[in-house]
Amino acid sequence: MNNPTTLLVAIMYVTIVATGLINTLMTVSDIVGRKRKNASIHTAWIVLLLISYFGFFWETTAILDVEGWDFLSFLAFIAGPVVLLFATNLIIAAPDAGSDPQLDEFYFDLSSRFFVMLALVQGWIIGLDVVFDTITYETYFTVGICVLFVVLAVSRNPLLHVGGASLVGLALVSQMLLQAI
Repeated sequence: MNNPTTLLVAIMYVTIVATGLINTLMTVSDIVGRKRKNASIHTAWIVLLLISYFGFFWETTAILDVEGWDFLSFLAFIAGPVVLLFATNLIIAAPDAGSDPQLDEFYFDLSSRFFVMLALVQGWIIGLDVVFDTITYETYFTVGICVLFVVLAVSRNPLLHVGGASLVGLALVSQMLLQAI
């Protein structure tokens, strides 16, 4: 990597991803330390988000292979992590301490916007695959996850949300295993 612009893009990408990772880690720390209560499904999505951040962080190395950045490609490239950061800040929100909220209801009040943002991130990943001509089976898998997020955005069915979390968890574990092989 002899291009200083590539380094600047990588620094911005890592900064945004690290901010989301830290926010998610702090939230998980509060949950483990019993400083906050969440619905189980809410906690599951926060943990899955944490795992996905590690994947995003690992993908930083792919940036170093790209040359010829301009401002528009820079904005397009960091758009995904920015939307993921917005989704993170939405889902890690805690219910008001002064009230006695129903934790499931609080989760479902946040979930539609959260899943729309996650669907946008999946669309961004698909767009990168198209732009970089790296369409593989993983791209089609990402399309499936995107559709799942759209379904979860419009659904308030707890069983569907549990099933969706299970599928995404399985997908993340599978992706990590495939990368390790």
